[in-house]
Amino acid sequence: MIEPSFYASSPATAHLVAPTTASTLLPTSPALDVMTDLASETAHVVAPDRHIDAALHDMILFGVRLLLVVHEQVVTGIVTSYDIMGERPIQFLQDPFRSTVPHRHADVRVADIMTPIANVRPLRMKWVSRASVADVAALFRSTDETHLLVADDEPDGSVVIRGIFSRTRLERQLDGH
Repeated sequence: MIEPSFYASSPATAHLVAPTTASTLLPTSPALDVMTDLASETAHVVAPDRHIDAALHDMILFGVRLLLVVHEQVVTGIVTSYDIMGERPIQFLQDPFRSTVPHRHADVRVADIMTPIANVRPLRMKWVSRASVADVAALFRSTDETHLLVADDEPDGSVVIRGIFSRTRLERQLDGH
């Protein structure tokens, strides 16, 4: 039998605990405090051949607005909710150089609208490790990007995606300051 003392008394009302990071983030805080560190958090990924509506559903399910596009363990690009809900699917369908075969929204895959990784300019992890939140906020102000990737150089010369900055997350956490 379960001991009644294991249970809290039923409250008349209850509140959610506010996240502590939002109230403690300052412009002088280390940039790492607002970066999604893929060394400690699982990256949200999508296959290039996945339908864009399914990718958007995944974003909603995960609570994110960016997915790394991965094929055979290699990051080939990024896709954001803005890419999916914006003009890119329409531009893809109306491209006169695609083919003479008519296409429908149901035919649009992530690879058709993603930003190829070669077109992404990631931040260097070495810089991010010394930067402040204000430094990253300044970068966002100088661009229309919604996300910034962070890359780290491996000893073998390859590059690994180490983190992600979200403009929305940064602005939300700095909102009180």
